[in-house]
Amino acid sequence: MECKGHTPERMCVVCRGRFPKGELTRYVRSDDAAGTDQGPIPDPAKTRPGRGYYVCGQARCREQFPKMIKGLMKKRAR
Repeated sequence: MECKGHTPERMCVVCRGRFPKGELTRYVRSDDAAGTDQGPIPDPAKTRPGRGYYVCGQARCREQFPKMIKGLMKKRAR
């Protein structure tokens, strides 16, 4: 049961800072019907199934995220 006024927090995968969920951009894996993975795609509605990657709005984090994708995908594939 969620408390009144409670705001869920998530961690940015780049800077590891904690932010309210609404302030972060969520990305999910893009598995298509052929089973090939195209990498993470934005999930603006934050409703797609699966584990998500959250990135904060800092310019440094948005620039670093594409470079980190391969490492993140390997960790999740285990």
